[in-house]
Amino acid sequence: MNQPCTKKHILIVNQSAPYSSSNAKESLDIALAAGTFEQTVSILFTGDACYQLLPNQTPETINSKNLCQMLKVLPIYGIDELLVDEQSLLSRNITHLDKDLAVRKISQQEIHALYQSTTTVFRF
Repeated sequence: MNQPCTKKHILIVNQSAPYSSSNAKESLDIALAAGTFEQTVSILFTGDACYQLLPNQTPETINSKNLCQMLKVLPIYGIDELLVDEQSLLSRNITHLDKDLAVRKISQQEIHALYQSTTTVFRF
């Protein structure tokens, strides 16, 4: 007998700077794949990954795709929980995020609770 597919809550934790490696792009690929299969996906930006959320990026100068533009299409795939670590923003003096992204700032306590409530965690 076929059992119904249970929905997972997947947390993707981005820790890498946007263009220093393929980590940021690979994390978005996983998010899109999970969203396609109607899984619940949250993406947390912490550490240097906060730089992915800055406006006016020009990665074309280094022959790369604009990750911020890719983040903007995530809601089409049912991924609308973009979170950023408040402490990471403060320690990097980041005060302005791309206004077209619906990103919610969360505390260390909220991050801990998020880890507790997820089924699967991917770190990049």
